[in-house]
Amino acid sequence: MELVVDTNVLFSFFKSDSATRKIIIGTSLTLYAPQETFTELLKYTDEICNKSSITNKEFNRIRKMLSSLIKTIPQSTFRKEFDAAKSFLPDTSKEDAPFIGLALHLGIPLWSNDKALKRQEKVKVISTSDLLKIIEK
Repeated sequence: MELVVDTNVLFSFFKSDSATRKIIIGTSLTLYAPQETFTELLKYTDEICNKSSITNKEFNRIRKMLSSLIKTIPQSTFRKEFDAAKSFLPDTSKEDAPFIGLALHLGIPLWSNDKALKRQEKVKVISTSDLLKIIEK
């Protein structure tokens, strides 16, 4: 299964016992993200370290591991779909336009726990709990 994965889902990868980590490491999913995703993670290093009870050194090690498991796509590749996503997403979800745009470009679902994104109908959105149910079948 191929999915675009949003940054908020990846935040939980840093917790060693998270369902997200078990899914990403323990399945054969093919994951994609906008290239800027890993820059976004860096902006939240301190918050991720605090919430995950890890050091900066552990954060960097885990981020490197995570970057080897996700294919990043430059925004220039899906500019048209990104612009389209900005036009139909509500203002409260505009920051998710790169993820929706990439999912539109690739024609695959988005893995996100953002309930507001499920209200749009252009891209199928799968939450972590949805994904666990699919995997367990």
